[in-house]
Amino acid sequence: MTPKRMLFRTYVRTLEALTMMRQPVNICHLPTQPLEQKQIDIITVAFNNAELIRLQELFLQKFITDKFTHIVVDNSTDKNVRKEIYAFCKKEGIAYIGLPKNLLNLVGGSYSHAMSINYVYRHIIRKRKPYAFGIIDHDIFPTKPISIFEKLYQQPIYGPLRHRDRWWYLSAIMSFFRFDFVENKKMDFMPVTPEKIYLDSGGGNWYDLYSHLDLSQLSFPDEEIVPLREGGDRHADSLEYFDHRHWLHTINGSCWKPIPEEAEKATLIRKLLNSILQS
Repeated sequence: MTPKRMLFRTYVRTLEALTMMRQPVNICHLPTQPLEQKQIDIITVAFNNAELIRLQELFLQKFITDKFTHIVVDNSTDKNVRKEIYAFCKKEGIAYIGLPKNLLNLVGGSYSHAMSINYVYRHIIRKRKPYAFGIIDHDIFPTKPISIFEKLYQQPIYGPLRHRDRWWYLSAIMSFFRFDFVENKKMDFMPVTPEKIYLDSGGGNWYDLYSHLDLSQLSFPDEEIVPLREGGDRHADSLEYFDHRHWLHTINGSCWKPIPEEAEKATLIRKLLNSILQS
């Protein structure tokens, strides 16, 4: 590791440690004692879009066939949106944790996202000890009835594969784990750069988790990119499906990457999601 890379890594881990010590801003409907019933905790990292959280809750309730708790982990930087998401979760009985100021915002979106997952895993999931847990972006929606339990009976992990040279990992946009398999491992969703190969959010789990699995013995969801509207920009004009169209990723839901005709895209996505709910 070069001195420059070592300095950057120290900076990131220092900001992570400082954020990890901070108390949540708000919590509701989120007991932390070990669960008595077999269930899955589905974690959504919310970021500056309350409408997606409202829609995602409808889709989870309609299409996830397992017993589950939806945990909204609010990493929003817009205070008004935070208030809106918190009020919605509190009213609807949805588990919610408002993260403290995320110092990894100083580094970049992938690091901020990873910090959010690390925070809820260490402070919440390790205490609840669910049968399984998973992370989904706020712009990912199940679109057909699906059992995560069935996926995890066959193998201890489930989600889209990201392969970089000889390293691989599950994308942090959607990844599920059996808790008994990871309980005694050092889970780390931070991006990492082994031998100058960048592994995005979720890649830090390579060292203590994925490197001990035989990739050839595992299966992963297929992925399909389709157009939402004219144009070739993935973040602005495309949709992504996983696992024979059981999951829809509307991509760039918070518009963290500025796009043209943002309102038009939001309208098209809203129409698509409503048509799926009504089908």
